[in-house]
Amino acid sequence: MDKDAPDTNVSEHELRVLIKALTKSVEYIHKRHFILTFIAGLLIGFGAGVLITNLASMNQKKLPDAEVLLKKADETLQELQQLRSMMNSLNAAKTGNTDGKTAVIEKESVAPQRKAETVQVIKDVSAPPAVNKIHIHYARQEDKEMAEAFSDFLRKKGYASVDTERIQHKWRDIRYFHGEDRQAALLLQKHFNDFVADSTAAKGINLKIKNLGKSYPQAQKESLEIWVFF
Repeated sequence: MDKDAPDTNVSEHELRVLIKALTKSVEYIHKRHFILTFIAGLLIGFGAGVLITNLASMNQKKLPDAEVLLKKADETLQELQQLRSMMNSLNAAKTGNTDGKTAVIEKESVAPQRKAETVQVIKDVSAPPAVNKIHIHYARQEDKEMAEAFSDFLRKKGYASVDTERIQHKWRDIRYFHGEDRQAALLLQKHFNDFVADSTAAKGINLKIKNLGKSYPQAQKESLEIWVFF
């Protein structure tokens, strides 16, 4: 019995050492698993961030291309609308042409027709709208007196808002910016002709009418400009 006792003690000691070693191995495995999981999470997060950044940069590159395409499509649509209006005008010019040939209207016949239309439109307008704003731009300092006299003339005709400003230029025209203001521009032309008819210094001056709506689409409605030098 005494010989077997030391062998039993050694076996228990070895068993304890073995259990302790196994415990440390398990703890090491757990720590290693946690570290690997943490590193894998960092790598996945970094990869996702890089992927999102690349997608965002690709979308940013595609946006300008889409804007260019939309702009070109809009320009093409405008050109088609212009061509359509031109075709409508050509079709209207063919009215009354029995032999199928295109009617040719000479410049000499167009001018009297336009004058007749102008007179007809002026007759339809009895008085200037009170809301019309008239801006008189005279070219030289010596034109100021005449411009002020014309502005007083317009106020007596019923225009509520008339102002004058000196701007160096060489124009003689009346400018409007919206289609509904054309009649007011024609009436203003008539008033100017009446004004210069009674003036020796300004007699013989003619103001042409211009529609600048395409160049200045954001211009104020019911606003007319007179550019003149006497």
